[in-house]
Amino acid sequence: MKTTLKLVVIGVLVAFCSNVSAQNIKLAHINMQELIVAMPEYETAMADLQKFGQVLQDELELLQVEYRRKLDDYVTNREKLTELVRNSREDELQMMTQRIGMFQQQAQETFELEQHKLMQPVFEKANKAVEAVAMAQGITYVISGEPQILIFKAVGTTDLLPLVKQHLGIK
Repeated sequence: MKTTLKLVVIGVLVAFCSNVSAQNIKLAHINMQELIVAMPEYETAMADLQKFGQVLQDELELLQVEYRRKLDDYVTNREKLTELVRNSREDELQMMTQRIGMFQQQAQETFELEQHKLMQPVFEKANKAVEAVAMAQGITYVISGEPQILIFKAVGTTDLLPLVKQHLGIK
């Protein structure tokens, strides 16, 4: 009984405080993904990232071509090789397989680091623009407006996307 009474009192207090403080709150929403994709810096970063990824892909393909060449040679000549040479080539092929796997893992990690390095300034610029526009508009809170995240959007809430695009000079 005491617990139920405490919960009711807490509920009434929360509702009362929410009602009083809600009068001073101005909400807005923005689809940050749409904003970032519209920024010219995003296109530049993605082009640079694609070039970087292509360099890694080209290197991986060279390793794979070398592996296939050695594997084909081994398969073709296996019966003619001595046991020592055959074991040596098998070990070499196994080490090459491991090297290719390690390269793929390191390339993925390097690619992700490069992606972060290239995109971080874009995210920062977008966040600063949202902050500047929100402050200029007297917005108290800006929530994510991505369709998969936004649960409810009341009529009359401010969509900052057009204002932030204008602030950044994006059409």
